[in-house]
Amino acid sequence: MRLFTNFLVFVLVWWIIFFMILPLKITIPKNIEKGHANSAPKKTYIGLKVSITSALSLSIMFILILFNFELSILFKK
Repeated sequence: MRLFTNFLVFVLVWWIIFFMILPLKITIPKNIEKGHANSAPKKTYIGLKVSITSALSLSIMFILILFNFELSILFKK
């Protein structure tokens, strides 16, 4: 059960960080090609963003596991 909980926390942290990093390094071209959206970026750098997100998420999970963080502590009365 602890492994599954750690995996779920990792996935949640990963997506939160990914959506925070997603708008970085976006440049919109001056000359818009026909058929493209006005807000379409030149280059997305999606591989770089996924690798940064994964590294940050793994480091956060490492810290949480190192300090024996348990999710059940948040829900105890």
